[in-house]
Amino acid sequence: MTCKHKTIPCLFFKGLFLSGFLFVLSPMSVGAQEPRLGVKGGLTYATIAGDLTEGINPRLSGHLGVFVNFEFSDKFAIQPELLYSSQGFRFNTDLVFIQTANPQINEPDFTTAVQFNYVSIPLIAQFELSDRIAIEFGPQFAFLLNQVTKIKDFDGLDTQNLNERESVSGNFQLDYGAAVGILVHINDRFSVSPRFYLGLRNRLNGAIGNIQNYNAALQLSANYSFL
Repeated sequence: MTCKHKTIPCLFFKGLFLSGFLFVLSPMSVGAQEPRLGVKGGLTYATIAGDLTEGINPRLSGHLGVFVNFEFSDKFAIQPELLYSSQGFRFNTDLVFIQTANPQINEPDFTTAVQFNYVSIPLIAQFELSDRIAIEFGPQFAFLLNQVTKIKDFDGLDTQNLNERESVSGNFQLDYGAAVGILVHINDRFSVSPRFYLGLRNRLNGAIGNIQNYNAALQLSANYSFL
């Protein structure tokens, strides 16, 4: 289902999704201390891994969202998160090199950035190693909102026949994978957390034979707890 306009069905779907997310969180509060609500955001260094990735470069973007931390003991907590996350990749195109195959002439004429915009739901387990450091790992689920392709011309070529910016709906296509990282407590409210994510679902989903392609991202987050 796409939500290009703020129609009643689209708003109902978003409300239903959020209600379902909160419903999943409610059983976690049993046996846990007072949950801690917070916000987080930071940088995302993303790319794709697998087949057909030669010449692919990482793309720098960002993420922003909220989390709820359920602390079950001094050493263990579970932290579900709801994030907007921008991922994707970049690649350069050299028209002269393509036409002549001359390795001495290899300067990009234009670069293409492919941007995947997701609503991501990491379900993170935290194990405290000390008063300041914890390890984090757990599954992550994401729903693709849209895919944006941007083309930047370096040499003033005639790109009128190219779509310099094109956006297509993601139809909430599911991506899932595993996340692992560390959490560093600065004080009772503020922390930072580098985290690595590797997708386990083939992005191409059998569209091109047995070719397999996966999302991968390194995130650096600043986290703030209100309680």
